[in-house]
Amino acid sequence: MASLLIRRPGILITIQDRGRPGWGAFGVPASGAMDPLAMQVANALVGNPPDAAVLEVTGPGAALTFALEEPRLVALAGGDLGALISGAHPLPVAQAIVVADDETMTFTERRRGSRAFFAIAGGLATTRWFGSTATDVTNRLGGLEGRPLRAGDRLPLGLPEARLSRPPRALPETLTAAYADPSQLRFIAAPAAPSATLAAFVETWFVVTPQSNRIGFRLRSDSGAPIPMAAPAADLLSEPLAPGTLQLPPDGQPILLMADRQTVGGYPILGHVISADRPKAAQLWPGDRIRFASVSLDDARAQLQAQTVAMTAWLNGRD
Repeated sequence: MASLLIRRPGILITIQDRGRPGWGAFGVPASGAMDPLAMQVANALVGNPPDAAVLEVTGPGAALTFALEEPRLVALAGGDLGALISGAHPLPVAQAIVVADDETMTFTERRRGSRAFFAIAGGLATTRWFGSTATDVTNRLGGLEGRPLRAGDRLPLGLPEARLSRPPRALPETLTAAYADPSQLRFIAAPAAPSATLAAFVETWFVVTPQSNRIGFRLRSDSGAPIPMAAPAADLLSEPLAPGTLQLPPDGQPILLMADRQTVGGYPILGHVISADRPKAAQLWPGDRIRFASVSLDDARAQLQAQTVAMTAWLNGRD
């Protein structure tokens, strides 16, 4: 049976798909790919359904070996981690190429972003939990035993639906723009956030700290000064959380919640990073400097609609 061998896991490799939304009321986080756009692009390039399981590769250092009965299409999307086939042939981001039995893919260096999403024709034949194969490491759910992949893990592959003659297609500018200007994230301000707090927030540059993971990114202001919050956290009730929620804990240093966030939280909320900028947020790396720009709900909807229309046109070959 065709399979994929993890020779080296690098910093972190997990199995992901769209996640398991709808279970938050039972305390089950949605999880799923940190960059859903990149996951969908990688799957489309190899002819997989949009929700086929992919590998989320964080940072360089990983190595994967293919055990195949016949050649298959593979593709990467999202971050550029310097992927090479057999140590010599580059695998560019957002392009599909053919790999053969016993070839090895290595991720050599971080060139842009932090997370690459790897898809292979046929997808990964993995078990679904709560309707998803996404790995939630914190709760040990999904993927392979609910854990990051290790050296020696062998993942069975499904049957490919695409033919090897499928032509590669370049992404339209609307989709590549999802990663443009990586140092700025747009957000919708929370109605309850004090205006003075929001003013200080948008005027401040932040650094992504090493205390960041798939749950969320802990940020620190360039100066180290806290963002003031007039309302004490003790007066707030816990409320549901979404990917992109910006919390302000008592130390005044924001947290940007991501895929494996908890389902509810009680810290004050500054706002929510817009869905169209989630791909950029997913590619953040410790040490990156970012700032935030407030936009209206109408602007956020327009940006997401443009991205959705561009993706639909590209999938249907109208790009």
